[in-house]
Amino acid sequence: MDKKTSHFESTFLGATDFSAAAATAMERAARLAQARGGRLEIMHVIPSRATPVYRIAGWQGDRRDLVVEAIARLKAMAEDLHAKFRIPVTSHVALGVPHEEIASRAVVTGARLVVVGPRGKRSVGEMFIGSTARELRRTLPVPLLIARNGSTRRDERAVVATDLSPASAAAAHAAAKLFPGAALHLLHVRNPPFESRLAMADGGMDAARLYRGQELLIGGRELESFIDNGGLPRHRVSALVQHGYPPTRIRQAAAELGATVVAFGTEGRSRLATLIGGVGAEFLRDSAQDVLFAKAPASALHDRSPDVRTPRETVVA
Repeated sequence: MDKKTSHFESTFLGATDFSAAAATAMERAARLAQARGGRLEIMHVIPSRATPVYRIAGWQGDRRDLVVEAIARLKAMAEDLHAKFRIPVTSHVALGVPHEEIASRAVVTGARLVVVGPRGKRSVGEMFIGSTARELRRTLPVPLLIARNGSTRRDERAVVATDLSPASAAAAHAAAKLFPGAALHLLHVRNPPFESRLAMADGGMDAARLYRGQELLIGGRELESFIDNGGLPRHRVSALVQHGYPPTRIRQAAAELGATVVAFGTEGRSRLATLIGGVGAEFLRDSAQDVLFAKAPASALHDRSPDVRTPRETVVA
């Protein structure tokens, strides 16, 4: 293993707005880094034109004062996390567009994972985390964890919502690597396209049920092939195929299985992928679980978005 690969696998990046939700997320990031023998960098981005907003939130002074205060807060947080988890923790303050700066920093540090909170407090926090998490889902080249539950459980359990696409495979692999002891429940929800028509035709409900059963069997075979061909750790994986509305089924499975994290691929191409993306967004608002997003490597390489760039204006703490 070369130095570059080793560094990539051992660095975790946490972005904070200094809210209580973000503090929980940073502890989650530190715990993951500790479990993987890695290091953590925590960062804060001061939006380019946010001085009035920061003053409303209780931050005083001009931009230079904001930078000084942010550096001091981050250093104190880094010291606390280092003392609690006994891992290397560094801090970084940047000026600019939050999701662009976070994505750029992930590339610069070779981060294995980026961790943010689900939402922040009013003024600074909602502006920073709410829209930032949405943009990061789209542009970030590495997995993104929206951490909300501060899980300390040793028996992590992950539900991976899959449409059998490369993005779903990326989500499954990310969950397997980031949570090495976790049980992985791959859930594929299948909705036969002509079931309702059959139910109204001469065959009635019996024909519709037969058709549904056949489709679920096909879905089961396809999911087993997806697991086998994807090189997932078979001893940790269970395959679940269900019928119904995907967002509802994903939520139910997460609750019934006691999942601590639910994983989604962000670039599936099927109608199911669109629904999965929608329920992923809903999880950001009110789920009890952490939410993990991942892209297929090829999709990240072909992303035409200009958002991942080298920052023009950066302050390193």
